[in-house]
Amino acid sequence: MNKNNRKRHGYTWIILIFVVFTACLIWFYTQAKASTATHWQTLAPGLEYTTLDLDQGKLHAFKIDLKQNRLALLSPPEPNDIKDMVINARALLGVNAGFFTPDGKPLGLRINDGKLLSPAKSISWWGIFYLQNNNPELSSADSFKLSNDIDFAVQAGPRLLVNKDIPHLKDGVGNRTAIGYNQNNDVIIAVSENAQLTTLQLAQILRDSEKHGGLGCLYALNLDGGSSSQAYAKIGNFVLDAPSFRAVADGVAVYSRS
Repeated sequence: MNKNNRKRHGYTWIILIFVVFTACLIWFYTQAKASTATHWQTLAPGLEYTTLDLDQGKLHAFKIDLKQNRLALLSPPEPNDIKDMVINARALLGVNAGFFTPDGKPLGLRINDGKLLSPAKSISWWGIFYLQNNNPELSSADSFKLSNDIDFAVQAGPRLLVNKDIPHLKDGVGNRTAIGYNQNNDVIIAVSENAQLTTLQLAQILRDSEKHGGLGCLYALNLDGGSSSQAYAKIGNFVLDAPSFRAVADGVAVYSRS
């Protein structure tokens, strides 16, 4: 083999090694991305759960099919913690709802089973999550229209996602609770535990696709957070208790339709 042939042969091996190395990098990258995908655990028909590890703490999330489950407000006679509310109401799970006054009265719109429990507040940065003909919707307070076919509604703020767009959100960290829905009209309820999140960080997690480790929401609303943020669920052998030291005025609960 002459000198030129040896040189060409050497270049061929270098190219081959580079191609194999690049292919291995792509494969490892693909596997790493796949491993970050959101994996849901089925707890009951139409009800799934996942937990996302954050830099600090966790984010618990539930995916709810409204054909097999329904939402309702938990409205005790006086403020209580969500665990007691869920147990007393025999619900599958519950999280804290919206804001409330110092004496424990809900602030903002509340509709349960088609009945108006609390009137809407005209506050520009608040939004209203509601079910109309069993379809989830999210609107601003100004654009919301009261209707007899609205079964459920809760008002809080700010809106975190509006058709996947993230509006301007203020700074500040704390535990968070949110409610939203995806392109299949599954309701997503998320609550953080021991996690200091900004509303922007929460919005990004809610918006990111499940393929990339998010929750795949189109629309989402921030509920009351900080010391109010809490969740409880007992579904078969599954138990989640993410407590808070603060009693809240009301909660959002999930019940099976069966």
